Amino acid sequence: MTKTHGASWLLLASATLFASLSSIAQDVAGCQDHPLITRYPGAALLWCEEQNHMEYAIARGPVTSYKHIDDWTEVRGKRTRLYYSMKGTVSIRDLFLNYQAALKRAGATILAQGQEDKSTSKEIGGRTFLGVHYGRNEVPPSSGIRLLQGSATSGGSFYLAGTLKDHGNAVHLIISGSQYTNEEKVLFVDIIEEAGIDTDKVTVNAEWMKLQIERDGKVALNDILFDTDQATVQAASMPIVAEIAKLLQLMPGLNTYVVGHTDMTGGLDHNIDLSARRAAEVVRLLVKEHGVAPDRVEAHGVGPLAPVSSNDTDAGRQLNRRVELVAR
Repeated sequence: MTKTHGASWLLLASATLFASLSSIAQDVAGCQDHPLITRYPGAALLWCEEQNHMEYAIARGPVTSYKHIDDWTEVRGKRTRLYYSMKGTVSIRDLFLNYQAALKRAGATILAQGQEDKSTSKEIGGRTFLGVHYGRNEVPPSSGIRLLQGSATSGGSFYLAGTLKDHGNAVHLIISGSQYTNEEKVLFVDIIEEAGIDTDKVTVNAEWMKLQIERDGKVALNDILFDTDQATVQAASMPIVAEIAKLLQLMPGLNTYVVGHTDMTGGLDHNIDLSARRAAEVVRLLVKEHGVAPDRVEAHGVGPLAPVSSNDTDAGRQLNRRVELVAR
């Protein structure tokens, strides 16, 4: 992410005052901090994810009954997720107060906040609360996130949610932390940039695709757009096709299925045919325009048979219309 955010220097300036330590642990390949917020010094970035057009539910009140919170704010936009681990003597309380100060100095409106020492607390910031919050905002099991786990008998956990403006668009920051062991704290940061001309565009490049393939064995591309009910790739999506070709250069041992997906609108046979033709067009462009060997990319279409979201909403249907690269 190289885009300069209008509000980034505010949060960055305050975040860099957290401590004088430098980062000593190794980050996972392909991940980097979001320009809007600096990590706590000494933390290692162990997992990251960027997705476009995502719905997100921000918990704003305590747990009121079994796995239930009454007060939520629902938003949608580009979602960046960052997971950090930090070893040392800094306390969860110190982490909470430093991130809280950073949000306030950046002029953020605080939506919810809390720090709890008891792991069973249902109040904002307790692990029971965090379990409900992330139950609605699920994390892939393969991510290795240990926010809700741990052997430490004390140390607690925290939750902060705030909103600020960047070039007139709302940006929501949700920051959680917990003590995993007596020597290790883990931090999870979600950043949701609401839709705008620039803010709802994921940087879909070969390196990002490589990270998804290595982690999940596949990558979903929602930004390859086609003409309505046609298999013609729109001109604005051609750079993404070029990035697929770069991915195959970066990973010479990778062969892929190129799989077309549609939403549930229209008949099943029509959608399966349409998705297959769209996948075939992506393959044609890769082979004819970018010199990809034909035996490395194989087109298939499954229509609406593998949704990733509900087909009852516009946002869900948009997520279901996608092209996936699946390692084979």
